[in-house]
Amino acid sequence: MTSPRIPAALAALALAGAGCAAPVQARRPLPPPPAASESRTGAPTGAGPAFASTAARPAPSREARLAVETASALVGRRSVTVDGKDYGSDCAALVRAALDRAGHAPPPEARSARRLYALAEQRGALRPGNRLQPGDVVFLSDRPGGAPDHAGLVARADPDGTALVLHRMARGVARMRVNLAWPRATNDPATGRLVNDTLFVDRKPVPAGSLVVGVADLLR
Repeated sequence: MTSPRIPAALAALALAGAGCAAPVQARRPLPPPPAASESRTGAPTGAGPAFASTAARPAPSREARLAVETASALVGRRSVTVDGKDYGSDCAALVRAALDRAGHAPPPEARSARRLYALAEQRGALRPGNRLQPGDVVFLSDRPGGAPDHAGLVARADPDGTALVLHRMARGVARMRVNLAWPRATNDPATGRLVNDTLFVDRKPVPAGSLVVGVADLLR
């Protein structure tokens, strides 16, 4: 789908890209990641599943740090090239490059989001619940409850459940906020803080969390 022409200051980030042909777009450019001080403590209140944030979380593994560093270095770029190796220019390429750099290269046939999802199923690597961790692979669909047509990498997970996901969109690798504790909410009802970026599916706005169909740890 062709993006509507809008001012540069409001340029949309398209989830669709080469190899990620979904007509999904972000409503506005993503602001800089919030400072750590903005993250609230305690589980959210109100409707929706609680997110346990009071327990100490282990530091990311070396493999997770390498994967995140690799994907983060590609933000703003359309092609996914690492150490002279061209992985392609779609969302699966970004994930494959990050996993490869971390020493967990997927098999050659896992060259799409659906194949990566099948690999996660085969390895028993799909992560239950709504607790995301840096280095996790997030699978998204073109519509709520659909097939895993997109894949991104968790760069950071805040105590309130909001994760910063790196994804290769139509305009290049970009950051996107996703929250599985509040998958159908844009803002946390308790604080008003942005927890999910707004995407468009068939021209209808939906929170990014509602498009997540699976999370996997492919670094183990």
